Amino acid sequence: MEYHKLGKSGVRVSPVVLGCWSMGGDYFGSVEDRDSIACIETYLEHGIQTFDTAEIYGMGRAEKVLGQALKGRKREECTIISKVWPSHYAPEDIEKACDASLERLGTDYLDVYFLHYPPQGMSVGQAMENMGRLKEKGKIRSIGVSNFSAEQLREAVQSGPVDVIQPCYNLLWRYADRDLLPYCREQGISVIPYSTLAQGLLTGKFKKDTPITGGRAKAALFQPGVYEQCLEVTEELTGIGEKYGRSAAQICVNWLVHNDSLTAPIVGGADREHALENIRAIELELEPEEYLRIDRVSRAFCEKMPEYQLFFDSKVKGE
Repeated sequence: MEYHKLGKSGVRVSPVVLGCWSMGGDYFGSVEDRDSIACIETYLEHGIQTFDTAEIYGMGRAEKVLGQALKGRKREECTIISKVWPSHYAPEDIEKACDASLERLGTDYLDVYFLHYPPQGMSVGQAMENMGRLKEKGKIRSIGVSNFSAEQLREAVQSGPVDVIQPCYNLLWRYADRDLLPYCREQGISVIPYSTLAQGLLTGKFKKDTPITGGRAKAALFQPGVYEQCLEVTEELTGIGEKYGRSAAQICVNWLVHNDSLTAPIVGGADREHALENIRAIELELEPEEYLRIDRVSRAFCEKMPEYQLFFDSKVKGE
């Protein structure tokens, strides 16, 4: 298993990162803790030792589940990532939030701590200074930012070292190609993208008549008119997958793993079977022309899209 260094830090991550959002059970629907733990254990058995969570996922539930799954293991064998919510960025709140996450996770330090979103009512510089104090105290090993624009990332870098950014990025959502990813390459900042399967749209499981429920109902790509075009991209992945005996989701994950602009994509996990499917995706090697074909189809779709503000709603920038 080849591990990757995050920025200029000593933190290393596996080729894919297990995202624990669904384990909170508050966005994607009901989930059993035992299935989540079995998923985590399966990844560990196959050398995937990097886990991404946040205090907001299930209001701490996802962190507790991860902590329970990792209990008894050597701390240095795992890379643990968590995030602080913007309402906790103030100096008097951020350390309390970090300590609460550490307690739920059963550890005394985080390998990476992210600012979950750009700050509101506070400068980026102040938020970075507050994170820096946590690093000085040894509670976090490195600092990351999530959902920051290239401009906001530049501002953050002026106030302290940023080793990694976590943007939304997938074959249906590639705004980061314009300026964020080039800037990260220039600065040596690692990129760990989330929503890599576009909340399931790239799995091949959604059809034109599939009911869209929960948080997805508000998300940009699930809106009528856009949704149907997304399915056309997925059909291309399905066709390529049939050639290799793999699912559309596995083809998508494989493409991301082989994208030189990305460090390690975040993949989900609901249970042991889900974990094994993603692990098998890493092992695959597509023909060079297949990677180019996927990129071409993806870019053609993304170039037609309006510039949405966030993946999670349908507001267009400037409206």
